[in-house]
Amino acid sequence: MFDLNSVNWLAVLLAAVVYFMIGGLWFASFGFQKPWDKAIGFSRPKTWKPESKYYVVPFLGCLVISIATAILLNAANVQSLASAITLGLIVGVGYAASTTSITAVSPVTPRPALLAAVVGSYHVVGIVIVSMILFGWK
Repeated sequence: MFDLNSVNWLAVLLAAVVYFMIGGLWFASFGFQKPWDKAIGFSRPKTWKPESKYYVVPFLGCLVISIATAILLNAANVQSLASAITLGLIVGVGYAASTTSITAVSPVTPRPALLAAVVGSYHVVGIVIVSMILFGWK
């Protein structure tokens, strides 16, 4: 059922790193940084430098999601890339994007729909790619 011995830990690590790197690109100045800033009401000073927690916490989250996705792929006995993509979409939309949408609704979030769209779509794309990497490296 939930056999951790059948998890390919190198694939999990690779998937987590790729997921994290997609986030780096997604939220970069040439990506969705401005919509994200607008969504949370952040006026980014020109000299602002993110602290280490802005890297460590997201990476750990990407790692945990990659581990959970590997466990789900094994438990579901996924046998095709199409099924891996479907599982990624179910997890991405059903859990990550939905949770992001719930969390975005806050009295201090000026544009919750925009935040849910930017962050939720990142997680859907990231988790689908995680599923593809994990399936491809069995």
